[in-house]
Amino acid sequence: MNVLITGVTGLIGSALASELQRRGDKVIGVSRRPSADQISWEGMTPTLLDEVDAVVNLAGESIAGRWTKSKKGRILDSRVEATSLVAAAIVNADNPPNCLVQASAAGFYGDRGSEVLDESAGPGEGFLAEVCQQWEAASQPVMDMGIRTAVPRFSIVLANGPGALGRLALTTRLCVGGPLGNGRQWWSWVSLNDTVGSIMHLLDHDVSGAVNISTPNPETQRTFATTLGKVLRRPAFVSAPGFAISAALGEMGTSLLLDSFRLYPNVLLENGFVFQDSELEGALRRILCT
Repeated sequence: MNVLITGVTGLIGSALASELQRRGDKVIGVSRRPSADQISWEGMTPTLLDEVDAVVNLAGESIAGRWTKSKKGRILDSRVEATSLVAAAIVNADNPPNCLVQASAAGFYGDRGSEVLDESAGPGEGFLAEVCQQWEAASQPVMDMGIRTAVPRFSIVLANGPGALGRLALTTRLCVGGPLGNGRQWWSWVSLNDTVGSIMHLLDHDVSGAVNISTPNPETQRTFATTLGKVLRRPAFVSAPGFAISAALGEMGTSLLLDSFRLYPNVLLENGFVFQDSELEGALRRILCT
């Protein structure tokens, strides 16, 4: 299979590219700063896509950092513009790809408390919900052509490194980890291993529409912090009040750390996907202690 991946240098994109190549697929990576084995966005032409079997669109500005007006503009515009470019190249190809895997995020649902959210749940409110709706809508021309389009809505992706888990693990190792806010907000999570596996499952199976990329076993943030402390053999009882998080990190801190997302991956489970890291403690031990 020939697979084109945008956002190929990111956490998910680079891991996905390696796994596809490991099994014998050809990967065409698209990057704004392409290396020798990648192409630029200008090189992603309809003619190129005539030779591509599937496209995975993961491109977008990182949501980390204080959400100034300009930062929020980049978060939205980078996603919508990239998806529009991908969609235009696909619909103008003479022999278009058979499948588009179009990224989105759990933020689509907004802060929903303890409500269990499968793929039938409607959109929520707030900045991330608005971004995700516009992001997904930008791929509509591909769907209108009848090309199978799967839309993975990613929860918190756990990986060892500089991402979300890496920052939480650092504070926990320094013995300043613990509940964020009241700790009762639900955190939906998925390991990088299962994230890559789920995308490959979407490429290989006849699945379309929204797909929650999240373990079937989300945890409250307090349980997450306690379990992380147990795995790292550190105390995890230093609470960070919600008002302090909001004051220090602004809207970004509230949306990413204090809002509640309790996802259920109904579509993946119904289509036979088997999670390798379904329980939090086991996932954290495999990621951080091996």
